[in-house]
Amino acid sequence: MISFGVDCSYFWGPCLERLRNILLGLREEEFYELARPLARLDWVDCYADRWTLAAVGWGLAPTASSLTRASITIASHPIFRHGYLSELGNPHEDFGSAVNAAMRFSLVMKDRLAIISDVSTGMRGVNQYLPGDRISVDWPKEELILVAESLPKELDHELEAYGEVSRNWNRLEDATALVIRTDKRLGSEELSRAPMLKLIVTATHGLDHIDTDEARRRAIIVERVPVRARAVAELALGMILSLSRGICLSDRLMRDRSWAKGRVRCFELAGKRAGIISMGIVGSEIAELLRGIGMSVDYYDKYRAGGRELERLLRESDVVVLASPLTEETRGLIGRREISLMKDGAILINVGRGELLDLEAAVEALDSGKLGGLGLDVFPREPPFGDPVFERLLGFDNVIMTPHIGGTSRESERRIVEEVTRIFGKWMGSRYGLMDGLEMPDRTSASVSSRKPS
Repeated sequence: MISFGVDCSYFWGPCLERLRNILLGLREEEFYELARPLARLDWVDCYADRWTLAAVGWGLAPTASSLTRASITIASHPIFRHGYLSELGNPHEDFGSAVNAAMRFSLVMKDRLAIISDVSTGMRGVNQYLPGDRISVDWPKEELILVAESLPKELDHELEAYGEVSRNWNRLEDATALVIRTDKRLGSEELSRAPMLKLIVTATHGLDHIDTDEARRRAIIVERVPVRARAVAELALGMILSLSRGICLSDRLMRDRSWAKGRVRCFELAGKRAGIISMGIVGSEIAELLRGIGMSVDYYDKYRAGGRELERLLRESDVVVLASPLTEETRGLIGRREISLMKDGAILINVGRGELLDLEAAVEALDSGKLGGLGLDVFPREPPFGDPVFERLLGFDNVIMTPHIGGTSRESERRIVEEVTRIFGKWMGSRYGLMDGLEMPDRTSASVSSRKPS
């Protein structure tokens, strides 16, 4: 159970006045004293022995927590990221974000939470009550889990323990959980068509195909399944080996009955320098493999200490590997200027996201000989057929392209099934959401459904 703004109206006026004074230099501790509740709430006792209580307030969480004796305290306004409230560690900008945090704390999804609030949350799919109301629990109906067609068929059998499993995406309106890959994009429009949705599991490392802000506003849990890093790393290694030794070109020439010995330019990788852009799960796996064949490995990662500046990495690397997720910061990360900084004849590999690289700039660099080779497993538009830049890439012997198969292997598919099943077990392991410290009311007990705020 979570509570918003519970009985806090008694100090809104003096609170705002005191906040104004704080800005004029009044001590912060005095605001803390003011935020202490004047009295306990008697009606809380009827919930406390049956529910895990969480207090969520628009900056008033400490007060609400004291009033409700909550075990989970969440502030829901960004202005409290500093000062004494910052110790909460998780301020949120809207009700949906706060409910999302409460769900992750308690491992109970929104349809199994009771929200006690004297103001409307404006959210669908939640159980909201006024302070003091008796809570009426609607026992969960069977889940409808939609699975993307590109995911392993074995997953259907494993998920049947948690509800009905379907691959008919015309049923999105009734779906309570989705399991997807990048071929299913979930923007605000798609999420608005799924009012019952409460869980999204994506079998990817990145989240750029999901509007995570909109999901958070709707109190939808989003979980990733980042279990394909080794497969992506091995494909990157394969591309690097093929381009450095001319393997794919030699194969094509042999099929044309052309004996190319002495004409295919090759170089060894041992002793060469590789630069990896983004040292996350995938980047770390790539680094391990490249070090294993004797390469020196550096990296650029804005969010990880110990790496090099991007410009230096590009200037010094014989092989550059893009392994970054797609964000607004990384979109178009490598363009004409960045390619111009690279060594002449360097190899560029993209196994991250297609939008990280300006493909037209890469084609120009291949034309001029600036790039010695290009390996692509991802494209700005997939499939890329018919794109003029893609058509130009077909004319280069030192280009290798694969259809976004980096994460695809028998082993990674098995890991996907195992991890997705584990996530469903975490959130739906009990049909009635029984968790340690949480009890649902007895099914046979009388319940009163009353004044739900509009």
